[in-house]
Amino acid sequence: MTLNSPGLVWRLTSFLALDILNPLFLVSLALFVGIGYLLTLFMPVGIGHWQALFWLSLLLPSAVLASSARAKWIGKEYRAPSRRALLPIVPLLVILPAVWAEFTSPTLQVTHHGDIHIGYIHQLLYETTPIDNVFMVGFPANYYWLYHAYLATIAQVTGFSPASASSIVNVVAIFSSLLWIGQTLQLLNLGKSGTLTLGLMILLVYFSVNLTSTPSLLAHYYKGTYTPYAFDIMRLPGADERLHSVMGKVMNFTSVTLGIMTFAAALYACVQLAKEKISIGALLIVSAAGIAALAVREIAALYIVIVLLGGLAVFIAHDWVRDPDKINWIKRKRRALAAEVSPPALLIWLALSLALSLPLVKYNLDIVGSFSAGRPFGLSGANIRTIVTALLLLLPLFLLQFTFLWRGRDRGQTFIQLCGFIALLPATFLTLPDSNQYKGVYFLGMLMALSALFVLRTMRQHESMNWRRSGRAVEVLLYILVLSQVIYVSSSNVSRAGIYAERGYIFDGRHLEHTSDVDGRLPAYLWIRDHSPANAVVVLPIVPSKYSNLFHERMLYVRLLQLHFKSSLLAYNERARDIELIYSEETEAGAYRALIEDMERELPGRLFYAVIKDSELRREVMGERGAELVYEHETEGGNVYMLNPWLAS
Repeated sequence: MTLNSPGLVWRLTSFLALDILNPLFLVSLALFVGIGYLLTLFMPVGIGHWQALFWLSLLLPSAVLASSARAKWIGKEYRAPSRRALLPIVPLLVILPAVWAEFTSPTLQVTHHGDIHIGYIHQLLYETTPIDNVFMVGFPANYYWLYHAYLATIAQVTGFSPASASSIVNVVAIFSSLLWIGQTLQLLNLGKSGTLTLGLMILLVYFSVNLTSTPSLLAHYYKGTYTPYAFDIMRLPGADERLHSVMGKVMNFTSVTLGIMTFAAALYACVQLAKEKISIGALLIVSAAGIAALAVREIAALYIVIVLLGGLAVFIAHDWVRDPDKINWIKRKRRALAAEVSPPALLIWLALSLALSLPLVKYNLDIVGSFSAGRPFGLSGANIRTIVTALLLLLPLFLLQFTFLWRGRDRGQTFIQLCGFIALLPATFLTLPDSNQYKGVYFLGMLMALSALFVLRTMRQHESMNWRRSGRAVEVLLYILVLSQVIYVSSSNVSRAGIYAERGYIFDGRHLEHTSDVDGRLPAYLWIRDHSPANAVVVLPIVPSKYSNLFHERMLYVRLLQLHFKSSLLAYNERARDIELIYSEETEAGAYRALIEDMERELPGRLFYAVIKDSELRREVMGERGAELVYEHETEGGNVYMLNPWLAS
């Protein structure tokens, strides 16, 4: 192998990114959540265990991936790359403003249910699993808490706040997805390395949802109904309000970004397998994507299994049916598989995949089964409207591709179209109880964008000049629309971050604090954070307590319900009445003591703290009840009372 200096640097960089770091992120995440959940079934798992598992899940696959990359390296000769090799990166730079805003604005980081997510993360930082429902302590978590375990571990390892840990994971997952999509485009012979077009194609596939956002914004502008930073005006009437843009969703405090990454990785591996490029690496990526998706975003796992693996199953069945000698077909396929993947490696992969994925299926079903939104499985007209409005510009090209498909015999092209058709079924008919079916449009959009790129390539290669010009014009139009959408959302996030810089949250290096006194209780919250046991329970009025757990970092006895997260909390109304009794002067000392003792029986060994202003309850009343004043605010701010001081003594 001969290498000059620039060529060596370039190949080392590309190997490091594509063959080691990118798959390492996916595989390590899968090992972390898979092994981590298994551990919780046998023992209490604390943040120290999660931290050790984090490093283990990074180190073990690193050695395997490095060895695989070295094998690819040996025996190859590379030329020094030209500067054109960096051209695909240029269009991708449009997302950097959003990334900058995400890192620099704690307020922007926590605007999307950050109170829920950080509530779970604080539990994992301070207590052992199993963790409690963030809305009512003592009830099991009904949310994807393995995602929060990952964020809690990163926060512990880096010393960043939970919100900043979420930002790190989101940004890494976005760039990881872009890499997987770029590799898929090249595998399908749609994009060439060293071209601006490849970068534009990557953006089109990733941000394929709601390409009509720019015309919608312009229409509002000319009608005089335009409102800055109002993402809901980006969508056409009838679209789900959360489908205004993919960029707006993945930059939130959510695991959707990881879900998209798992689908993009599985898509790349499945295209390899569909094109009969079988390798242990492709199998490893598919299983790792499925395991990670089961832990962090169930709808991604659903689409990986139904759409991608289902598409592969149809491919295999089609090959088998077409072969007149079925026995010889099986023998040939078995020999081909053995030539690419050794039987021991295949058995190890199967055993590890089953051991990690099967428990996560139960974990997933338990969480989904706990939702009580009452939406049965079935046909939904809203789903159809959502698909049409979100993918209006791609649907005609997707349908046109069916007419072009019969002219070619490329397996990758056929596989993409087949998966796109299969993806239409759950996106149209599936109604999930947790109202997450709209996220399936993200995956459907990626497949339709790939299908559209095939159509445009066919048009550009057509013998008719009119076809070639039309194909190029449509392609340029799509690139302009996706670029303008991403630029608009990125600039909006930057502007919002600038506004939030003067009000909202600040990050002191480990904890989130607020630039104002929120509801007049902030000093009391900070006292609880610094002086109460980690398993303490905070008893607050329900209405103002939504974001309080960002500051006191403890579980709430009961808090404001949101959306479907209220699921299965049958005792919610009873606990809400308990709060009213505790904060009412009419509650006699005997009734108060009986109430606190009932709370102790339900939550044994835990101290209860309340933050009460003098205007809400007189100190004399709390003293008569036996509560202990442990923090006194010098003005009208909240005072901290220990409601069961006899337990502490």
